[in-house]
Amino acid sequence: MGALTFADSFEVLCLQAADDGRGPILFGDSFERARKALRPFMVGKTFPDVYMEFPLIGEPFMDVTVLLKKLEPGTRIDSPAAAGTEAMLDWYAGILDDHKGFACGYEVDTKEPGLPAAAVHFQPRRKTELVEPFCEVVGEPERAALYLDLNARMPEGWPLSFFGMFRGRPGSPLRVCGYLGAATQAACASDSEELGRVFRTIGFSAYDDAMLAQVSQLMAVTPGLVDFQFDIYPDGSLGDTFAIDLQFAIEQPENVRACFTDGGGADVMNLLEKWGAADERWRQGAEASFARAIPAQRDDGTLCRWAFTLLPQWAKACWRNGILQPSKLYLLGHSGPLKDE
Repeated sequence: MGALTFADSFEVLCLQAADDGRGPILFGDSFERARKALRPFMVGKTFPDVYMEFPLIGEPFMDVTVLLKKLEPGTRIDSPAAAGTEAMLDWYAGILDDHKGFACGYEVDTKEPGLPAAAVHFQPRRKTELVEPFCEVVGEPERAALYLDLNARMPEGWPLSFFGMFRGRPGSPLRVCGYLGAATQAACASDSEELGRVFRTIGFSAYDDAMLAQVSQLMAVTPGLVDFQFDIYPDGSLGDTFAIDLQFAIEQPENVRACFTDGGGADVMNLLEKWGAADERWRQGAEASFARAIPAQRDDGTLCRWAFTLLPQWAKACWRNGILQPSKLYLLGHSGPLKDE
């Protein structure tokens, strides 16, 4: 067998996720579109982080987020969904040696037959000096001020860390996100009014007491940390949506079953199912996890063992105007030669 490509590796991850009849249940008819549409995005010197996203209630579909790692200068993605991002790829490849701990990538929506322009994702974390250059190279310089202004208003313990732009959607919001620290999460879990104080500080008003109680309960049972998300519209106003990613903190494949049987993952998902934001398919989502290693050949002809892992990373809970929306599950896929080979 010849050397495995990253596109081949993505194919394996998809087929394993959909095995045992899970494909139609979790991904619906968008599965085949996703398999084809994402192959050109598997670029770089190392396999990108691949997040498979699907709803836990309602019509099944799969969207995929790809976070790129090491890139060669001049890397291109042969997909109409990535058109117009060539300058972004060149800029990202050019600063990788000087900056660490950030990421750049795409979110590809395959729910509908027509493939829209991929959203772009940038994770500067505390490197706010990179926000303006990134927005410049993707052709939306005005978005930088939206992110930086809100970041300056965020209270202690709520730093912004990354954002996404839905290209090709006039008037679309900037999706801004951050990671809560353990102490902040614990404070919000024990007192829902702490959340209300934060919301009032930054000018977010699309909530009520019932929503605050749900957010606090989910934070209390989440086994890992929590990410938060807001939308900022072009006029600087915050949208009516708030979301949190509830991290499962699963480090090894053998821990998945326990997490989703009687551990923190089950606690999170049972609450979402009780509130009508998920159905029983979350159990199938947990079953999609796997870890395998097969004999393979590197590009230089040497032999190695090539690993594949797919693990549940988080559930997303989202509220719009204070009303809980259908939740989603995210699986993180990795692939590449084992490091000890």
